[in-house]
Amino acid sequence: MRLLISSMIAAVLLCVSHAGASAAEVGDTVVVTRVDTVYVNRVVTDTVQLSRYQRRLERYNNMWNRLIPKGAKLQFCGNMGLVSVGPTWIYGQKRHWETSLLVGFIEKHNAHHAEVTMTLKQDYIPWRVGLGKNVMLEPLTAGFYVNTVLSGKFWTHQPGRYPNGYYKFSTRLRSNLCVGQRLRIDIPEHHRVFDNSISLFYEISVCDYYIYHKIHNRSLNLFDITALSLGVQFEWL
Repeated sequence: MRLLISSMIAAVLLCVSHAGASAAEVGDTVVVTRVDTVYVNRVVTDTVQLSRYQRRLERYNNMWNRLIPKGAKLQFCGNMGLVSVGPTWIYGQKRHWETSLLVGFIEKHNAHHAEVTMTLKQDYIPWRVGLGKNVMLEPLTAGFYVNTVLSGKFWTHQPGRYPNGYYKFSTRLRSNLCVGQRLRIDIPEHHRVFDNSISLFYEISVCDYYIYHKIHNRSLNLFDITALSLGVQFEWL
């Protein structure tokens, strides 16, 4: 009796779904997987319209999501201190742009203590070349960054005790240009804990102060005015 009733219910639902398919905006599909069980799968074709409040909330969430750092950078040397570390924001349609805010330190020489530095760095990666399943080469990176030393011994404007124009540049701020290369290693999903990729890189940089002296002193070569830096970048988003 149970088998007979289940078969009759399935037949009735199948007839109703065929009769109403052309007039309704939603369709009922009947799938019988066992003799005594009937499953109904509803396919909704209506488009969901977001309210003004929901659209504003979505824009608000997207704005805050863009403020979340996508990774972090650890860099050694490069006219920004012995070691610098800080968050990195990665953006653009193909993730070509990166902005990093790094905090570092200068080891003490004749001073009584080390000095703290801060660097705002902008990088551009024009293209990438795949070398294997999880390895990618970034053959060119170009960047610009501004570095400052957080100490009262350095100044932005020339103090009055010096003759006007005695110093051509501020001792607190340095502008730098850099180029380099990266090797990116993507971590397989089943091995990921915190990061989805790790990039090893090197950069050659030069600051505005050295460029000025190179222009006025042709005897200086590139090795005299450039600096080498090494680093690693972690990406988690």
